[in-house]
Amino acid sequence: MLNYQEEVKKYRLPTYTPEACVMGLLSEAGEVAGVFQKLIRGDYTPDVAMSKLYKELGDVLWHVAGVATDNGWTLEEIMKDNIDKLESRRIRSVIVGSGDDR
Repeated sequence: MLNYQEEVKKYRLPTYTPEACVMGLLSEAGEVAGVFQKLIRGDYTPDVAMSKLYKELGDVLWHVAGVATDNGWTLEEIMKDNIDKLESRRIRSVIVGSGDDR
């Protein structure tokens, strides 16, 4: 099985600090939003938008993996904890709403 976090480490420049990785994540998330903005505006057909979205999500994932690695977490841990949180919310009927502590 592919260990994504280990594989992508070789593509990170030594000068790409943890802070730069967080800022890169924010930038890539903005690019995801930009794809939808251009789709809504009519610059992209749905097919073109989905192709671009797919590639941008890969860039988001690369940065998420970097932030996780910088903090000593695995993507598997993060995913499991997120599922546990969502399941708890489902059981307590608080899926809808806002705030992490619901």
